[in-house]
Amino acid sequence: MTLDPKLPQFITGAPKAFNGKVIIGNGGAEEGAMRGYVALDADTGEYRWHYQTVPGESWDYNSSMDIVLADLEIGGRKVKALMHAPKNGFFYVIDRENGKLISAEPFAHITWASHVDMETGRPVENPGARYEDHYELVYPSPIGAHNWHPMSYNPGTGLVYIPAIDLAGEYDDQGIDLASWQSPDWEFQPGVNVFGSDPPADAGTGTLKAWDPVQQKLVWEVPNPGMWNAGTMTTAGNLVFQGQASGDFVAYAADSGDILWKSHAGLGISAPPVTYSANGRQYVSVLVGWGGAMVALGGSLTAQHGWAYKAQPRRLVTFAPGSEVVLPASPPPRREQPLPAPDFQVDLVLAERGAEIYIGRCTLCHGPTAVSGGKASDLRASAIVLSGPALADVLQGGSRNAMGMPAFAELGPEDLSALQHYIRKQADDGLRAAKAE
Repeated sequence: MTLDPKLPQFITGAPKAFNGKVIIGNGGAEEGAMRGYVALDADTGEYRWHYQTVPGESWDYNSSMDIVLADLEIGGRKVKALMHAPKNGFFYVIDRENGKLISAEPFAHITWASHVDMETGRPVENPGARYEDHYELVYPSPIGAHNWHPMSYNPGTGLVYIPAIDLAGEYDDQGIDLASWQSPDWEFQPGVNVFGSDPPADAGTGTLKAWDPVQQKLVWEVPNPGMWNAGTMTTAGNLVFQGQASGDFVAYAADSGDILWKSHAGLGISAPPVTYSANGRQYVSVLVGWGGAMVALGGSLTAQHGWAYKAQPRRLVTFAPGSEVVLPASPPPRREQPLPAPDFQVDLVLAERGAEIYIGRCTLCHGPTAVSGGKASDLRASAIVLSGPALADVLQGGSRNAMGMPAFAELGPEDLSALQHYIRKQADDGLRAAKAE
């Protein structure tokens, strides 16, 4: 199949097909050129239509979130609808046969735009939203009002169930996006300093929202623990299932949001559940594991839940009505404690140099400011950092390659010393903060 040359240079996001003819995907060309959907003929790749959610976007509001297809009764007629709740905070209902916008309303707190113009389909941006006056606090942040965790639609209730996020972002006009997470000393600099300092644990919030796509309004909402929670699944039995960052797997009444049942799975959950039947019995399965971008980059924002590196098992857990099997216990949550090292005297000049090295090479796995969210070890608690030869063996010699730790042969002795002083400064800061609590 050859793609139509009018299409953007790449298409991302999970495609959807209907009537055996059209695939819907998220399109993109160069940064900011295209955030939206592209419809193709599934047999030939011929272009059918596209819709752009954020023209010339400057906030990382991509549209690679999931797309839900449903037949909706709107204005006295049945619409073959496409429903989408991307990062930018608007809930879109689009006629999937022709790409015409049916409606678009905010499902979350947003400040970058006031509304979507129904004639043009373009968002009407608020003054200053593009931080042309150097600085602007904008909702939502680059993490979005809804990230990759799937939403779900229940034809019985007519509602969509969205794992929503409420988080601010700070931006300036120097080509670097700053997300303060409502803290004056926390920076988000994509490509330069990815989550270069630690976000406070209470920076963002999350909720499960039941959204009416026809009336474009919130029907019910329940709080989630923290902002990074799993996708949803809804069933014909008036149930909505969602895993939480706390490790709880919860079943809600789909029409009211009342909690009907929950089970602690022993570890934070990122994946959406699935349901199936075998021999006349219905099962619900969910992958239990704590992961994703925010776990790598969130620092205190995700470490607050206590899911430590390799401490709790990742597993597939299956539930069934009437089952009396007891889930084997997992180790309880625990916060990694920095290792005291009173004989190590931090050189602040070296630590400042080490921050640059850490941000460029270590943040994505070990978290901002060496505060791990559980994806990798918390370096503040590592004895290896206290030994120059041991640190060189890992970073230059690659002694931990088999465990997924790459070598950085380009780092010289001065670099390793600077990195050592930076990590120990973060450990000392953590020890002082714990003592002050």
